[in-house]
Amino acid sequence: MRCVATAAFGVEAVVKRELIALGHTIERSENGKLYFDCDVRALFEANLWLRSADRVYIVLAGREVKTFDDLYEWVNSLPLEHWLSPQGRYLVEARSKKSQLHSLRDLQSITKKALVDRLLEGHSVSALQEKGERYRLLVSLEADQAELWLDTSGEGLFKRGYREHALDAPMKETLAAALVQLSFYSPDRAFLDPFCGSGTIPIEAAMIARNIAPGLHRRFDLEKFPFVDADTIKKGRREALKAIDHNAPGPLLASDVSHAAIHAARANAEAAGVDADIQFTIQDVHDTLRIPPHAVIITNPPYGGRIEAARRAHEGLGRLLRKENHASFFILSALHGAEKILGRAHKTRVLYNGPIKARLYQYHGPPPGKGRMKKAGDR
Repeated sequence: MRCVATAAFGVEAVVKRELIALGHTIERSENGKLYFDCDVRALFEANLWLRSADRVYIVLAGREVKTFDDLYEWVNSLPLEHWLSPQGRYLVEARSKKSQLHSLRDLQSITKKALVDRLLEGHSVSALQEKGERYRLLVSLEADQAELWLDTSGEGLFKRGYREHALDAPMKETLAAALVQLSFYSPDRAFLDPFCGSGTIPIEAAMIARNIAPGLHRRFDLEKFPFVDADTIKKGRREALKAIDHNAPGPLLASDVSHAAIHAARANAEAAGVDADIQFTIQDVHDTLRIPPHAVIITNPPYGGRIEAARRAHEGLGRLLRKENHASFFILSALHGAEKILGRAHKTRVLYNGPIKARLYQYHGPPPGKGRMKKAGDR
């Protein structure tokens, strides 16, 4: 099968590394899409193990489409009965970029009509009840090249199932995992998040340290597809359980000034099964923080709401950064002028926290066994 994993802007390289680690050869990568070939087992494993991808789709077909008649005839010609049950519920979404067909509503309705007509004929039935399992399909057009995708994930892959308590505008788990994977963090190094909020970044770090599959405790739409063997799913989950590392990682420290945030973070960590690995404390970044040697600090300081509070948080981080220059800092911020407050970063990377354009400011400390890093701004 030809498949595609989607990813947020800026994290494609992370997802590419994850797919390669799972044994896949990347056919091509472009604009948040990574194409690869896989069988049913590998398709399930991609959903189970990808930490930073948004969704995984099967590419059912593709061709040039310039008119709605072309679209109907193309979709109606596909052997969709091999993929879709006559008892299913069919939800069609549409995207269009630089194409002659740009009305998303028309793309959806014509694709759905062609799909239904094909299934009526292909399954030799007179009506589709659409009361069974869900099938989410996406018709995607770019420069008049159309592809029809079948969503195998269902809910977005960021929904791990552990976030029982959330604060306002929480970071998605997939972005948190990407931050950890873009950093120098490894299980033998200390970790700190001084603005942990509901705990997403330290929880993802702990899951990576423990090699806990991010999708272990959730379900995917593909599990109900008629061409997917239930034994394949059971075997994949058993192997994921066996792969968990039960050795305690280095210290994972997480703090926040908010009592409510720490309460939510502890509950979420317990739901994720990593509460014993993370030490949560109620603490202000301006207080004296104990940072172990060569720690990796990954954090998302506040940058919305009151500008004074956001600047104060960044000022506290800047002082910590200059004082603890044996550590490595990875700071995601959308605050205008953040680098002037923090100090010149060794490297920056544009990422999106939901719809918000942000930058990951990277301050590289020395690896364990080496000396202190240059001060921020030095070269």
